[in-house]
Amino acid sequence: MGWWQRLRSGRKAALEPDFSGPELAIGEALHIDVHSHIVPGVDDGSSTLEESLELIERLVNMGYRGAVVTPHIHSDIYPNNRLTLVPAFEQLQQAVAARWPDFTLQLAAEYFLDEHFADCIAANDLLHFQAVDELGQPVKCVLFEFGFHEPPMNHDQVIFDLQMAGYTGVLAHAERYPYWHRNPAEVQALADRGIWVTVNAASLAGAYGPEMYRVAHALLENGTAKMICSDAHGTRHMDSLTAIAKSPVVHRWVEAGDVRSRTVKA
Repeated sequence: MGWWQRLRSGRKAALEPDFSGPELAIGEALHIDVHSHIVPGVDDGSSTLEESLELIERLVNMGYRGAVVTPHIHSDIYPNNRLTLVPAFEQLQQAVAARWPDFTLQLAAEYFLDEHFADCIAANDLLHFQAVDELGQPVKCVLFEFGFHEPPMNHDQVIFDLQMAGYTGVLAHAERYPYWHRNPAEVQALADRGIWVTVNAASLAGAYGPEMYRVAHALLENGTAKMICSDAHGTRHMDSLTAIAKSPVVHRWVEAGDVRSRTVKA
């Protein structure tokens, strides 16, 4: 029976988060947090520099070496670009360097897959971060998300164009797309095409309910997920990182070794 068939079976419906394991040094295990909204005042994440620094202090205390900050770029809701993001990021970067000089910050973005994203690809104007793939080759990574209510209509072509432009796509919170919960082979198909699949710590902590946890759990267990991210908008997401440090499924996934956030260039 394939993993997606097992996921659909009723036996998985009662799955609940388990925090019975010893506490893992989660930041030391993951190295870099690659998805967060802690650039102050640019989207629905941190609204002030002080809030951003509180969140980064939590990452530092958990042993993280750095973070890729990824403000929303969504043409209808958060029409950000380099001009709106770079000044706020540089202010944050300076403040972080003064307090935690060994903690690195990189600016990327969380792109909503729409026509504007396709335009950015065509113009080769993408905020991205550097990493190394499973073959040891350097890659340029771009984080993107789908809408939560209906499957994307043109994602195959947009992803093809992204890859042809020389980028590795990184899918944000793969467990949070309910239209694929009963068809998880769609997520696996993206992974098979070279997309790096990520899941959110909050889902693994049970914060989004049993269905999100069930899917996130499966994506870790079968090795489809390559990163666990904070997707931090506030302290509650840092609490989730603390919680999953005692999750046996997270321990097994880390021990399996294919943790792509460890390969992100600091």
